[in-house]
Amino acid sequence: MRNVFDQYQQPENRLTHAVVSTLDADRRLLRPFLRSLGFTSVPLAARLQLVEQQLPGEIESGLDEERGLPDACAYDDDGFAALIESKVQASVRVGQLRRHLKTAEHHGYPGAQLVVISVDEPKVALPQGVRHVHWKDVYCWFARRTDSSWARRLREYMEVFEARMIARDYAIRGTLTMFNGLRFDDDHPYTYAEGKRLLRLLGDELRGRADLKKLGVDPEGKGRSAITGRGEGRVWDHLALREARRAKMLTDHPHVTLSIGRDSADVGVTVPNGIRGGFRTRLATLGPDRFAEFITTLEKSLRPAVDSSRDAKPLIYVLQRHYRTQRSIPDEDARLTVDLGTAVRGSRRGVKYQPEWFDTIYSVLVHKRSNLQLGAHVRFSYACPKVRSRKAVDLFARAAIGLKPMLDLALGRF
Repeated sequence: MRNVFDQYQQPENRLTHAVVSTLDADRRLLRPFLRSLGFTSVPLAARLQLVEQQLPGEIESGLDEERGLPDACAYDDDGFAALIESKVQASVRVGQLRRHLKTAEHHGYPGAQLVVISVDEPKVALPQGVRHVHWKDVYCWFARRTDSSWARRLREYMEVFEARMIARDYAIRGTLTMFNGLRFDDDHPYTYAEGKRLLRLLGDELRGRADLKKLGVDPEGKGRSAITGRGEGRVWDHLALREARRAKMLTDHPHVTLSIGRDSADVGVTVPNGIRGGFRTRLATLGPDRFAEFITTLEKSLRPAVDSSRDAKPLIYVLQRHYRTQRSIPDEDARLTVDLGTAVRGSRRGVKYQPEWFDTIYSVLVHKRSNLQLGAHVRFSYACPKVRSRKAVDLFARAAIGLKPMLDLALGRF
């Protein structure tokens, strides 16, 4: 069934229509929303008219933008006019904004105020008095209005809208919404589109964190060029490292990975088969006893993140696979995944002590005869309340920092 908000083809018009429809349906939201955008001297909602692609005195809407029509306008009969220009894919143009103000003045509103809502920061200086607001701030404002069913509908629509845009690889530079947790369950099952949206939001949150810069994460680094996994039940991306800036391929260097799937989400460090710099030689020189010391160091480092999230698991794995063709999905030949708790006597999570698993992993890596990938990660459960909230960002960051011994091992620093 078509959503009541889907009335236009252009993304800008769809979002504007959704916001205007929400404000018109629940007039309690109109005045405080306009104030949140920075409009001043806003009249009571009962005195305001709300129109799309139209100005006071215009009879028809949907006219050519050269006539200077904003995407939305709220006005009264006493000279107040709040103009809204919406941008999603298109860039902000100063000439267009000036036409909006000039047209409003021509219609008897010389004191009209104008706000631009866009995904990212405008690349041009805005005319004097024109303000800018991010779409994600609009999303957050409506998300806080838990007393309004229409606000909830708009928030849900924006989430679905963004997921569709990302799944279809539309050129959106920033984000429309904010990361509010991973809330997949029986009532709201995982989908590829929603997983892809949340993966992008979570990655953006983590790349900008100062504590992850200390780990070596490059805040300017880019993730995968295309997030695949439509039929695999899981999507993943990576956080680029500063040390990998000169790497020609992702598989030349270890990387921090983020993964969101049907039943759980992970943050980990992957040591690819093709890692450069003599990793295999260093591993053989390390010896089994020193490797066992590495395992206990890694487990201890991850303990704060694991202990702070219900049902979280610290895991290490070694994976053997082969590719039938250069572009094919790899065939998995063998996988050994071990809970790091098996390296510790008296684990508080009830995991039994069995350190021989790590002897096996070490032996397989040292006697490598095939395509082998080593990795460590923390698996988070969607049943954890923190994972289902914005606190998930802190959990993922803490786990990534806890994975530092894995990076040290891969880069010859352990």
